[in-house]
Amino acid sequence: MVVDSTAATPVYLRPLDFGADFVLHSATKYLTGHSDALVGAVVSRDAADHERLWQFRQRTGPACAADVAALVTRGLKTLRVRVERQTETTAVLAERLGTHPAVANVRYPGFGGLLSFDVAGDPVPVERALRLIKNATSLGGVDSSLESRHRWEGDRVPVGLLRLSVGLEDADELWADLEQALSTVG
Repeated sequence: MVVDSTAATPVYLRPLDFGADFVLHSATKYLTGHSDALVGAVVSRDAADHERLWQFRQRTGPACAADVAALVTRGLKTLRVRVERQTETTAVLAERLGTHPAVANVRYPGFGGLLSFDVAGDPVPVERALRLIKNATSLGGVDSSLESRHRWEGDRVPVGLLRLSVGLEDADELWADLEQALSTVG
């Protein structure tokens, strides 16, 4: 079994402990945490699988550059404290979004810094009204970002779905930005 643990991170999910054979991470996201590296990681349960992956890497050449490896190492040193802070802030925002009249639905598993919510109608005015939160695709960094997923995924997601990746900013400041942006829904 293969599990993508990019959003949950090893702070909240350890799939190998529950029988997964491989765990994938887009280390570009939470593991690095600063939106400044492009790298992925595969972790395996079995030593023989690890050896086969190592052999494949040796033959085909996908290797992490030294400077990128240093950025991942830096990010791993602060992973737990960043993700715990992001979780605290995201829980506050999820609760507040759940009671906002412009928000129809909030999707948040209760951990991590990633949530989505639906607004009635066109989400573009919300994206454009943001001041503190960046309108960007990436997630897992120290700066909060929000984007409409329908633009990229089409009918696979609701038109009004917005994905919010919560960074390390103050919860009240993020809420103020979201609240003023949500006032554009109508």
